[in-house]
Amino acid sequence: MTHSDEVREAAAGLIEQALVRGERLEGLPDECRPADLAQAYQIQRRLADRLGQRGGWKVGAKSPDPDAPRHYSPLPANLVRQGPVELAFPRFSYPTLEAEVAFKLGKDLPARDRPYSPAEVREAVASVHAVIELVDSRFMAWPEGVDALTHLADLQNNGFLVVGEGRSDWRSLSLETLEVSLSVDDAEIVNARGGNPAGDPFGLLVWLANALPDQGQALSAGEIVTCGSCTGKTPAKGPLQCVATFEALGRAELRLV
Repeated sequence: MTHSDEVREAAAGLIEQALVRGERLEGLPDECRPADLAQAYQIQRRLADRLGQRGGWKVGAKSPDPDAPRHYSPLPANLVRQGPVELAFPRFSYPTLEAEVAFKLGKDLPARDRPYSPAEVREAVASVHAVIELVDSRFMAWPEGVDALTHLADLQNNGFLVVGEGRSDWRSLSLETLEVSLSVDDAEIVNARGGNPAGDPFGLLVWLANALPDQGQALSAGEIVTCGSCTGKTPAKGPLQCVATFEALGRAELRLV
């Protein structure tokens, strides 16, 4: 085992232990903290492997500019579930609610010699869904006290993904301008049109389909790909009922008890 392998295993093991046991880390030791993007993604991938079957991916960007950095993370299957979902509030340390648009794949997009075109990726999508991502961290100092590479290694701060209603006949929808609302305990907290900082979420899916093979990974049928918040971040301060509603797609529901 190389030194790089040892760093990856040590970091992934610490984050896995914190996630499974519901504990929080003060930080990663200096000797296994990711030093660059490649190492952060290696830790992330090993962590996902240790957690078992993959249920999907999250991908995002802070700007629609095609040159803007994009980031992604695999999502373990045990952190992805069809809603409505009820979860224990004490299970999470910093639960934060986000309404997002997600794609469910109907076909594999395996690695190949040439990039996938938008038309080919569109053909591989079985349906588009309203989802709620519950963002969380395995680190005590989150968010400001955790460096960007550790955020990335820690499944890009995924806590849970609730998959709501959706449509298979989605191709005529302007996903970048859908109206969306996020309600907590029947009170509307956010109402927006569009709202994803990356613009059209489908562009992120195309990027991910072509970026993963460079890392020896690929999108598979049945996986859910969620594409960033359309409502910003809403902290959950206690048990609550959350509903995300997207025009023309439907709703996703999460209850924290």
